[in-house]
Amino acid sequence: MTSQTNITQEQIYQKSIELSKDSPGIIPFMEDEVQRFEVESASFQAGEQDNTVFTPFRLRQGVYGQRQADVQMIRVKIPGGILTAEALKVLGDIAERYAPLKKGHITTRENVQLHHIPLPECPEVLRLLATAGLTSREACGNTVRNVVGSPVAGVCPDEVFDPTPYLTAYVRFGVRHPITQSFPRKFKTAFTGCDSHDTVAAAIQDLTYVAQIKEVDGQSKRGFKVFVGGGTSIMPRLAKPLYDFLPEDDYLRLALAIWTVFNNADMLRKNRMMARLKVLIDRIGLDAFRELVEAELEKIGPIDAKPLMAAEVAQRETPPELTAVASNGQNGGGEYGYWKATNVSSQQKAGYYMILVKPERGDLSPAQFYGLADLVGRYTGGRATVTQEQNLLLRWVPEGSLHDVWAALGALGLAEPGATHITNVVSCPGTDSCKLGITSSMGLAKAIRGELGSWGDDLLRDEGVQKIRIKMSGCPNGCGLHHIANIGFHGAAVKGPDGQQIPAYELFLGGNYGDNRVEDSQIGTRIPKVKVPAKLVPKVVKEVVTYYKENRQGEQERFNQFLSRVGIEELTAVAVKAQEAAESAQPGSDMYIDWERTNLYKVERGEGECAV
Repeated sequence: MTSQTNITQEQIYQKSIELSKDSPGIIPFMEDEVQRFEVESASFQAGEQDNTVFTPFRLRQGVYGQRQADVQMIRVKIPGGILTAEALKVLGDIAERYAPLKKGHITTRENVQLHHIPLPECPEVLRLLATAGLTSREACGNTVRNVVGSPVAGVCPDEVFDPTPYLTAYVRFGVRHPITQSFPRKFKTAFTGCDSHDTVAAAIQDLTYVAQIKEVDGQSKRGFKVFVGGGTSIMPRLAKPLYDFLPEDDYLRLALAIWTVFNNADMLRKNRMMARLKVLIDRIGLDAFRELVEAELEKIGPIDAKPLMAAEVAQRETPPELTAVASNGQNGGGEYGYWKATNVSSQQKAGYYMILVKPERGDLSPAQFYGLADLVGRYTGGRATVTQEQNLLLRWVPEGSLHDVWAALGALGLAEPGATHITNVVSCPGTDSCKLGITSSMGLAKAIRGELGSWGDDLLRDEGVQKIRIKMSGCPNGCGLHHIANIGFHGAAVKGPDGQQIPAYELFLGGNYGDNRVEDSQIGTRIPKVKVPAKLVPKVVKEVVTYYKENRQGEQERFNQFLSRVGIEELTAVAVKAQEAAESAQPGSDMYIDWERTNLYKVERGEGECAV
């Protein structure tokens, strides 16, 4: 029999709001939720509760079913990507004690995922997360998902203002809210303080707030430019501008109005696969959507965000004292010099620097978590931020400590240079764990990195080549952000001459985000009717990059500019040639085996939980 509770969702929400005032993290922990999770899980495992009832409940706790039976993925929700030293240590503890593969995985939504955890052990993990101010609450399901923030918020030299307090209040305002518990589909949000460049993939979010300052009656007023309706998957759309300037006092009112319109859109509930906000705006138009939102705004009174803005443990940074720059190789070249040139950048305040740390494929071992926790505690302002490029950013590092940090990162296997270069290949987990995965995108990411490592300096150290971004997803849904990569791939399958399946990828060219403003983002062009065999993708990458380098007009012509000038016909021919190789593949050959696999390939796609 399913457990019952007399407490209403509104009462749960009000308790959450009250707890926010003293919460060590941005999202307050509620022990009674974990206790209920234990009861519901036991009921489900005893066969007393149907999966259709239990699964949506489980997802709201951030516990997601895997491709493998009887184990779960716990998605740790990290608002703004903010991780304290204690949080890093706890993630290391969980990876060591509960994750059989002994690792945590940074996602393209600034989460950390922990895989292969048996359902009965999940409550223990949730409680352990809470000791460091972390939670998985509403990291999955048809809720307000993790809110993305700029990893450089508060230290970026070009920032209009730091939106982190606004992000904090938004997260607390939305979590456990009665309206946000069962949307037609998931809802993704981002905040950024930079209008001159994009660090949050703003154009593919359902709702993005971009900091603005406007002169009103001779006074400077804070507010936001607002974008809505972005998303990827099978119907990629770039977000549209809803308001050029929204006063800061209205930003939570607007959020509630948009959530209400989305929640009331019954047309979206008929087909979960076509139920994102972008679909609603596509169907009724932006003007009609704005009218619905403004009708809701008339019903919503003032909402004071200030009581929800402070999260001292997560937001506080105390910069270390500046020290003299030692002479132990800090100003030299070599490996350290190259790392410093590619992974280190200046902050607003002179003498302090930011360091990008590039874990391979976004994976961190327990030892790496512990080592990073020590570095954050010793050399930074007290926190790191995870990025959508599956990296970590260390902030407030004094110039005199850079060499020491580099050496310590090297001991952890985390001092690889080129964190912002082509070698920073991004991938979702694919068939390693996801039910919807078609191909081993993680395996392909490793193969491409291996291919890049074989290139000579003439190609790999070329400035234009270095700025190319490669991303891949194991299916069309786009968790690897392949739609907005310069070179993107998503998993597919093609038939060999014997009729058997060969793992393959569809190719996207010319996507972009991050270089300029939100408005300059681009969805890549899919090469139509072409599927590149997985084992030939690294070779295709080299041919595409080489063709660009050899045919561009001057070293200043960037990859996307080159594509705009010459078109994609020649590069389409490269992909077609690779596909033709599959048509003549020797049956049972290596072409029929996916990356990091030993068995013959076959599409085995389960029923995913993204749309439950």
